Amino acid sequence: MNLPPPIDPARHALFIDFDGTLVDLVDDPTRVAISPEAVQRLGELQSECDGAFAVVSGRRIADLDHFLRPLHFAAAGVHGLERRDRPGEPVVPLAGPEGLEPIRLALSAGVVEEPRLRLEDKGTALVVHYRGFPELQEAAVRLVSAAVNEQPGFAVMQGDHIVEVHLAGMDKGKAIEALMTHAPFQGRVPIYLGDDTTDEFGFYAVRKLGGVSIKVGEGPTEAEFRLASVDSVHRWLGVGRQEASGETEGE
Repeated sequence: MNLPPPIDPARHALFIDFDGTLVDLVDDPTRVAISPEAVQRLGELQSECDGAFAVVSGRRIADLDHFLRPLHFAAAGVHGLERRDRPGEPVVPLAGPEGLEPIRLALSAGVVEEPRLRLEDKGTALVVHYRGFPELQEAAVRLVSAAVNEQPGFAVMQGDHIVEVHLAGMDKGKAIEALMTHAPFQGRVPIYLGDDTTDEFGFYAVRKLGGVSIKVGEGPTEAEFRLASVDSVHRWLGVGRQEASGETEGE
């Protein structure tokens, strides 16, 4: 396993996914938890990097704020369809929910017919979850594909036990590229950590920018480096200790 180099706060900008990277995946996404020590360490890294720190997630930014409180941070939510370029600024949605209404109605009917599927409405995106029921993957894909029905202008993405649809034209990589165009990120070398297929866009973007791409967990990837698990990420970030570089156990 190709371990990542340590963070250099003087020159790096840190972008990090949430689910499967900072927190372990659970059957109920509302019940994830991150330790106060980890949140404190993220705040320290944000300060050490002169603010060049952002969370890049498929979740809504409001949800990230809830789980990471009291931390204030830049963020890209819903795969970049929401953005907050600096801590304390308002969240800017890059697409509204109106265009998804016909798909929303079709998916709502579909999950009634198969109650083991769960529909999450993010406003700017719709997600069909089948966590806990891996045998329903094909059913979830068929439901979303039928709801979209080849309508132009929509992107369908498969992730870890989810199928998501949103307006096309944005992904985590484009969100990172946009954040990198202004202070405090501009002129720094980006690092991106993520675990899922949707994070591959981020890995590709930071590699184009000459940055450091880190895959969490197993599976094929565009990333150059890898960490084994959420615990490995925390150790690499330095949660609970002063020096995290040189970690090899369990990698």
